[in-house]
Amino acid sequence: MSEKKSKLEKPVDRKPETAIDKTLSMHEKFANIFLISMFTVFPVFLTEKLFKVRVDRLHYFIVTNMILLFFILATYICGIDKEKWPKKLFKLSVTDWAMTAFLVVCAISTLLSEFGKDALTGAQGRDSGLILMSVYVLCYFMISRYLKCKEFVFDIFAITACVVCLIAVLHEFYIDPLDLINSIKEDQRETFISTIGNINLFSTFICVVLPVAAAMLVMSKDVFITIFYCVVTSVCFMGLLVANSDSGYFGLIAFMSVLFVFSCKNSGRLFKYFLSVFVMLLSCKLLYFISLIFNGEMRELDTLPKTLVFDNRMYLFIGIVGIITVILGFVNFKSGNKEFPKAVRVIAAVIVGLCAFSIAFVFCYFSFIDKTTELGSLTKYLRLNDQWGTHRGYAWIRSIILFKSGGLKNMFVGTGPDTFGPVIKAVYREDMINRHGSVFDNAHNEYLNYLVTVGILGAAAYIAALVSLVVRCVKRCKDNAGILIVIVVVTSYCAQALFNIATPIVTPYLFVFLGIGEAYLRRSNVSIKE
Repeated sequence: MSEKKSKLEKPVDRKPETAIDKTLSMHEKFANIFLISMFTVFPVFLTEKLFKVRVDRLHYFIVTNMILLFFILATYICGIDKEKWPKKLFKLSVTDWAMTAFLVVCAISTLLSEFGKDALTGAQGRDSGLILMSVYVLCYFMISRYLKCKEFVFDIFAITACVVCLIAVLHEFYIDPLDLINSIKEDQRETFISTIGNINLFSTFICVVLPVAAAMLVMSKDVFITIFYCVVTSVCFMGLLVANSDSGYFGLIAFMSVLFVFSCKNSGRLFKYFLSVFVMLLSCKLLYFISLIFNGEMRELDTLPKTLVFDNRMYLFIGIVGIITVILGFVNFKSGNKEFPKAVRVIAAVIVGLCAFSIAFVFCYFSFIDKTTELGSLTKYLRLNDQWGTHRGYAWIRSIILFKSGGLKNMFVGTGPDTFGPVIKAVYREDMINRHGSVFDNAHNEYLNYLVTVGILGAAAYIAALVSLVVRCVKRCKDNAGILIVIVVVTSYCAQALFNIATPIVTPYLFVFLGIGEAYLRRSNVSIKE
């Protein structure tokens, strides 16, 4: 998108946009309709409340993709809009090749799997078998070839996100307007929230929508749009607080770090960045004041969100960030959106990189080298053991053992998509029941899960697709809000995926945004082979 056409980089009023632009070809219209449905209907689609939420989203995603494929093929068969058929349709980028390789490895893994039927359907896991993997890759290729993305779709997604997060906030205070939680067994209600279901998956959803809100806030110069995304950012951050899942904060830190580097381009973006941080901190106290209205009758918050909401020291941080925001706003007003030297962004990137390296080093040091030093309350964060991360450490350690002991075939192509459950149960079922009183069917880490189920080749192809797209988007980002959104969303999702599982409830958004990123790149003046 050129600077001249960008509605987010020029301080002008946004004119109302129709849902489907008349300049779009038929297959582009179909792709936009599909995207709008994913941003509106998909997050709230339920047939039997939360009892079949995963199956509902699985069926919705597969059916809508099949409908999109049908209409796209129909445009070719009927010869509609011939002059607008995508050029270089079969020219593959690095990301395309990686995505294709991922699907090929999944197919080979399924064919060679001891659990053939389960690998095909994912029936013993989270329905993420070869069928769903094929639809993920199909979705990516259809969107990347046929989507001509309009920025208003992100506004639509933001509105839907607000609805979903507001329902979550209401659930925090035992208000259930849609009767989603009251129908669940009382001893299980604390782990379900909003229209997403499990609190960890709701946290993953926040890691998709909050980056969109923050990036749009940083990029927008229109006052109305700025206010709108301040509200969206606030509501989504409150959603993160009530999610009670630490993985969401890891995603938050990851995408805000990337956004900070990008924001160091000029004074306007840096001001909006600190404005977004200020809004998030204010949201903590807004949730506190809401709790006063309900006389403190709310679900118990975990240590981190409880500190953010109820600790009076937060007022000091809010004041500091508020002062910085005001100063940057004044400087931006006086300087007229002054551009910073490239060295500023380089320094910011180095600082972020050093912080990330330091955190990884400290974690590895206390997990694998110094296993005796007492860390107090930090133990649950800095030392990997069987109890680490609500027993995620147990699953991680056993995943690596299963990978190393699985034989040459399993090391390369795995045991079959989404067959982690039967594999770990065959070896550790009794041990898991004795230790934890339950049985794991997932590694609680997407990358380790892929390592076991589709082997080192599948995991490498998957990671290559993610990394290659982000790198290519970073090269071409400049002033394009859509590409920036793709960067922060993929970064956020990948960060939280270290602690979460892939399911058809939220994971489809990863492939949707990967497709959006590739679509932006293919429509820009960039070599397909870059």
